[in-house]
Amino acid sequence: MPPGSKLVEADLADRFGTSRGPIREAVRELVREGLIVEFDRRGNVVSTLDARDLAEVYGVREALETSAAELVIERADDASLAQLDTCLKAFETSGGDFLERSVHDLAFHRSVVALTGNKRMAAINEQMLTQTALLLRTAAAASPTLQSGIRPSAHRDILAALKQHDAEGARAAIAAHYRYAEERLFPGLAQ
Repeated sequence: MPPGSKLVEADLADRFGTSRGPIREAVRELVREGLIVEFDRRGNVVSTLDARDLAEVYGVREALETSAAELVIERADDASLAQLDTCLKAFETSGGDFLERSVHDLAFHRSVVALTGNKRMAAINEQMLTQTALLLRTAAAASPTLQSGIRPSAHRDILAALKQHDAEGARAAIAAHYRYAEERLFPGLAQ
């Protein structure tokens, strides 16, 4: 549903062929994930994420991934890091448009955090990735320039630093990646 759409439980129940109970539960979960905004006495609407939201989400993701990189460097073996290489190859060889490729992009970032073995960190990261997917859809709809390819070295630099057990290099590569992503996405989002 497009951002800003009003959500009416009865209409959603009819649309999905279910009772209002499961709809209510789903709406609560989506409110928790930041994908729906709940207004007192006015109901619920699909979130309209903007440039401020992008900065906040990417700030959290960058902090999580920087911490995750340090843990991965301490704990991960070569076989674990090979999983990241597999994710990266899927991203680099995927066809399709920006949004189709972003699935592989987010899978790489999800895998970095998953390698920590920290379930709470992974849960917070998953919430941020869900909001990122919405931000990417919003930005792509507003900015056709996002359809061009992402700089291929952005993820390779992160992976190379992790393989070299270079925490400072990983921190710098993650920071560079997020600055680059923000530069590309900010023009496609309302301020």
